[in-house]
Amino acid sequence: MNEVLEVPEEWEVKVFSDVAKINMGQSPDSEFINENQEGMAFLQGNADFGEIYPQECYWVTEPKKVANKGDVLISVRAPVGDMNLADKKYCIGRGLASITIDKIDSTYGFYALFQERRQLDRLSQGSTFLAIGKNDFSKLNIQFPKALKEQQKIAKILSTLDSAIEASQKLIAKEKNIKKALMHDLLTNGIDENGTIRSPKTHKYKESELGLIPVEWEIDDIQSMLTIQYGKDQKEVEVINGKYPILGTGGVMGFTNHFLYDKPSVLIGRKGTINKPQYMETPFWTVDTLFYSKIKEQHFPKWAFYIFESINWNKYNEASGVPSLSTANINKIRIKKPSFIEQKQIANILTAQDKKIETEKKNLEKLKELKKGLMHELLSGKMRVKV
Repeated sequence: MNEVLEVPEEWEVKVFSDVAKINMGQSPDSEFINENQEGMAFLQGNADFGEIYPQECYWVTEPKKVANKGDVLISVRAPVGDMNLADKKYCIGRGLASITIDKIDSTYGFYALFQERRQLDRLSQGSTFLAIGKNDFSKLNIQFPKALKEQQKIAKILSTLDSAIEASQKLIAKEKNIKKALMHDLLTNGIDENGTIRSPKTHKYKESELGLIPVEWEIDDIQSMLTIQYGKDQKEVEVINGKYPILGTGGVMGFTNHFLYDKPSVLIGRKGTINKPQYMETPFWTVDTLFYSKIKEQHFPKWAFYIFESINWNKYNEASGVPSLSTANINKIRIKKPSFIEQKQIANILTAQDKKIETEKKNLEKLKELKKGLMHELLSGKMRVKV
């Protein structure tokens, strides 16, 4: 049964199949599929989707069903409703449908369909496994302004926001790459008294068990800079509105009025997620699957955190099932160690880069929230645009 929608007088409501042509995908024979970029790009399902446009992984020399440039691509099998835009012709498998929106502005139609995906999700619940068919699009309501110019204006506003979101995501990726390069240079070569990153071509180095290192550095175990501590069960101390965070391997998982430690600390998973170090400067409690640490004198805490970030912790996994680390294995890991002053300088540079990334992440979240709110207002007619 179609959902009844209230819209402004200058708008109308139709079932989606009245404003678009639906083309259900069909997988080509496997013998014609290749990874050598021969033939037409082939999309099997939503696993091939990017942020807006698909990401090519396979090609096919004899396609069966084809999506044209400008078509909306939508996942018709679980998870139902994921969407992309076709930036060229694609062969589509049975996990997808292509939609040619021809009775209203196509970009407006894309956003309107995206906004009403919850209807598709409800329709998919009736099948043995989550999926929708061509007939389900005749049960999906879409609302739109009768004036084409108003459709286009709404689409322009939302597509401009999408461009801003994409630019923000690219900037975050760029800043992360800069941090990765900085970490490699700073934790391998460090910086001299003039604030310049060292190089074997311009500075003195010496041989070590970990390769060439600056003559001012030394090699030591992780246990020389910190002591690993065990977390504790949180059940007896957890409260709803506590002062301090309870930390697990995935981050904050609750609150308490008690803390295990109140000084700067590097934390690493003991069991489960073992490859995502955390850093705390304020009081906290950790559960028993998360190690915390006490930093020793003459070691800068934030530098220790970046050392932990640079380590491939999966290499030290001790279990065949749930990933696990032991204090013994952590303690004996060998590291390159500069002086306390240089540790602080290195940490300050990387912290500044982290702040750039966090600032842009917050900007990205604001853009996403703005888009979410505007989509609801603009595509329902609650907010009107001048044309």
